[in-house]
Amino acid sequence: MASRLFIVHGYMAAPEHHWFDWLKQQMAQAGVAVTVCRLPASHTPDPDAWLSALEEDIGEPDEDTWLIGHSLGCITLLNYLTQRHPQAPAGGILLVAGFSEPVPGLEALSAFTRTPVNGTSVIRRIKQRAVIASLNDDIVPAEYSLRLSQQLAARFYGLPEHGHFQGSDGVVTFPLVAELLKQFRAEKVTADEISFCGEAEQSS
Repeated sequence: MASRLFIVHGYMAAPEHHWFDWLKQQMAQAGVAVTVCRLPASHTPDPDAWLSALEEDIGEPDEDTWLIGHSLGCITLLNYLTQRHPQAPAGGILLVAGFSEPVPGLEALSAFTRTPVNGTSVIRRIKQRAVIASLNDDIVPAEYSLRLSQQLAARFYGLPEHGHFQGSDGVVTFPLVAELLKQFRAEKVTADEISFCGEAEQSS
């Protein structure tokens, strides 16, 4: 089955913002079907409306589904996986400037973190997991993303001087994300080959 990639933007953002279109072009060239989800009323976001929008775009994820979230898009993806599709697998999840707990200054988003994320469920179903933070992020401080990575037993990448990974921070390309996705997909292919060989040996 062909790989699908879904990019989920954050608070007060849109698919045209930041590095999303650049990444879409990069992954499309690698043969991945990419959707940058457009979530409703991003200036006054509602958790249920955002989950319903993801339901329309993604449907039920599978092992060829790759997920990227930025800021509020991270907890939205995690809620989608644990609340809407608690049994479904995914190929991998990559979270940029993410959080899973209330963040000072972002009280308007508290409804998104009201239900704790079931990290154990995410770990069990999604083998490839990574969290990226900027050490000078003054919107979602890096320690929130670090705790999220620990909750998900995910690889953690702390980058200097990237702000909140927005276009206004000068982040309009994101080579690290593209490289990690390529690594994740390559590792999945290798794992699939090992699994197939093991099944073939057992049946012979």
